[in-house]
Amino acid sequence: MEFAVGDKVVHPHHGPGIITAVEQQDFMEGQERYYVIEIPDQGLTLHIPQHRMSITGVRPAVSDKQLGNVLEILHSKPSQLPDDHKERQEQVWEKLKTNEPTQVAETVRDLMWHQHEAHLTKKDTEYLDRARKMLAAEMALVDGREIAEANRAIETIMADALSSAEN
Repeated sequence: MEFAVGDKVVHPHHGPGIITAVEQQDFMEGQERYYVIEIPDQGLTLHIPQHRMSITGVRPAVSDKQLGNVLEILHSKPSQLPDDHKERQEQVWEKLKTNEPTQVAETVRDLMWHQHEAHLTKKDTEYLDRARKMLAAEMALVDGREIAEANRAIETIMADALSSAEN
């Protein structure tokens, strides 16, 4: 996939960022084209060869429409997570490692519901925190808001969903 300066992207390990430059590097074997990605949440600048972008798992950030779908997922009915903590954590990890925003939103929703209905283990809590950070950082990048605001939006949506279920 071709990217351009100004494109908003998500790196699977470092989170969302913006392509700030496309550079050519000269090597003995020839020239190599690199994307320069600023990851504001991490304070990082990445230089990734063009041919490694898809291998690395860098993807475009969600569109405004996709973001709306992600927010709907947060407010929707949760999927029942397994009671067995090992099985639950394996299922959650499979969703998280996809780095897909819909899967991450489902993870946030399902773990927050599970927390409301039962309790979370330490590992569950770590996964929930990781998922919320991933989701909030991408929301902030797409919306142009602060990560703290995106976190508050997630909290508000989930509090509303939980209270709606109790009524």
